Amino acid sequence: MELDKNPDEESRQNYLTLKENLNLGLAQVPHAKDFRQAKGILIEIQNQFKGLKLRREDREELYTRLQHAFAEINAKIEDEKFEFEFEAAANYADLKAAVSKAISLASTSHEFRETWDYMIDLQTRIKAAKLLREQREELFLSLQDAFTTVKAWRNEERLAFEKEAHQNYLRLKVLVDKGLIQAEETHEYKDTREFLKKIQSEFKGIKMAHEQREELYARLQTAFDILGKRLDEFFRYKKKNWEVKMQYKLSQYSVDIFELNEALKKEQAYVSALEDQLEVIVSSGKESTVKIGLQARIASAYRSIERKQQEIISFESERSELQSRLDQPEDEDDM
Repeated sequence: MELDKNPDEESRQNYLTLKENLNLGLAQVPHAKDFRQAKGILIEIQNQFKGLKLRREDREELYTRLQHAFAEINAKIEDEKFEFEFEAAANYADLKAAVSKAISLASTSHEFRETWDYMIDLQTRIKAAKLLREQREELFLSLQDAFTTVKAWRNEERLAFEKEAHQNYLRLKVLVDKGLIQAEETHEYKDTREFLKKIQSEFKGIKMAHEQREELYARLQTAFDILGKRLDEFFRYKKKNWEVKMQYKLSQYSVDIFELNEALKKEQAYVSALEDQLEVIVSSGKESTVKIGLQARIASAYRSIERKQQEIISFESERSELQSRLDQPEDEDDM
């Protein structure tokens, strides 16, 4: 029959084992990735005390060392928590002011893109900042109200634009249909040409959906083309054709200048968008291939804009010269 283990020997062995584990644990604490992991190491050691036979003085010795380590870690955790909360309070105050500005912009500014970009940037700042959970949630909730306001404002603006654009479309469609019929049927070539030019001028600065504008402008161009073909036929049978041809050429100059101006507006808007993107990248202070690519695209766009501007100047000069020739008195009657 096996004899019971000596209680004093068991307590001594437990003491030695626990002391070794404590020493190992305390040696690991400084290498922990953070204070909470360090505290977890101490808790694991603390759990080893439970139910373990130890002499009272041995238990007190080891437990005192463990509690001292706990006190040091808890103090560091509290310091870290204080530093975090202090920084979070400063970040919260700064971001709360920025969110208030976003809410104000959302309610008053008509610069939709700038306001939207500001709020997107602010959203990123809130995500990255050190904040308490309730602070972050409050800021995100307030910022979401600003997003909702801007979306609602943009939706109202879009609906108003669509309504006005549809009314403009219906009004111009009547004129274009009438112009197309005249181009196909009338023999009053000058009056028809002037009427088509008048319709063309109606397109400038008017609110209309892109596809609707393209549809009507294509039909108006068809009317110009039809009138031009009919004029060619007229020239084959009539002697007095020079002025008519020149008038048509004059109107064609107007068409070309109008189309170049439309294209120029699009390119200028495109350059403005690219420059806004470049400004954001430059403000970040980071060098990147995106920045170089944007600079190249901007330079290319400016060259294209300059070419179009020169073409417009050239066409306007030719149109002016032609108009001067047409304004010279004619001996023969107008057709």
